[in-house]
Amino acid sequence: MRDHLVAKVEATRLERDPFCHFYIEGIWPAAMYPEVLRSFPSSEHYVPLNLRKWVRPDGTSTRDECHLTVEMLARLPKAQAAFWSRVVRAMTDPALRRAVFAKLAPDLAERFGIPHEQVPDMECVYEVRLVRDTEDYRIKPHPDGLNKIVTMQLYLPEDESTLDLGTSIFRRHKRLIGGSFEEVKRFPFKPNSGYGFAVSDGPTRKSWHGRETLTGFKGVRHTLMLLFQRTSPHTYSDV
Repeated sequence: MRDHLVAKVEATRLERDPFCHFYIEGIWPAAMYPEVLRSFPSSEHYVPLNLRKWVRPDGTSTRDECHLTVEMLARLPKAQAAFWSRVVRAMTDPALRRAVFAKLAPDLAERFGIPHEQVPDMECVYEVRLVRDTEDYRIKPHPDGLNKIVTMQLYLPEDESTLDLGTSIFRRHKRLIGGSFEEVKRFPFKPNSGYGFAVSDGPTRKSWHGRETLTGFKGVRHTLMLLFQRTSPHTYSDV
């Protein structure tokens, strides 16, 4: 799995407007993707991300998460835990980090003030979590906090019936008072696909992205978040 992921990242096209990002199809080995869909933990293993931000009028959460830590995996059935342990090991492998950082080197070099060739050797820690988004979930355009270095989100739908549910990236137009956002693109929410971008919040580059409200959506928008960060309250080294 690790070698497949690395090869996909290395082969994908880097887009630099309005900030460095990429979109990958076939990010999981084809034979493995059905197993991904069969292996989601039950909803009881997910917890609300933030009931102040992602909540319906009735007080229920619109975004729940399941961190794939050692403690969480120990609560899952044995076969399920073994599968997600394998996923976490691949996602946190140094070879994947190097490939991702090398791909996004232009923006990362600018942000951290280092030569491009040093970017793949940057150290990081991780967040690896499964996410469930449901009706009324939304998040306004934001660049992500600067604790994050790279954000990746892997899309996990069963079919192509919800292509419009992907994340959008934006360009901000400043005005004397206020401003507005232009949607540059929306990543298609295809099975076995995903995107990544270099987190930027400087004077020349800002990684604006977001998602409009999931209005009238009755299913679950399953994704896996892989975050490369400077610090993290979680550890995955023993998975």
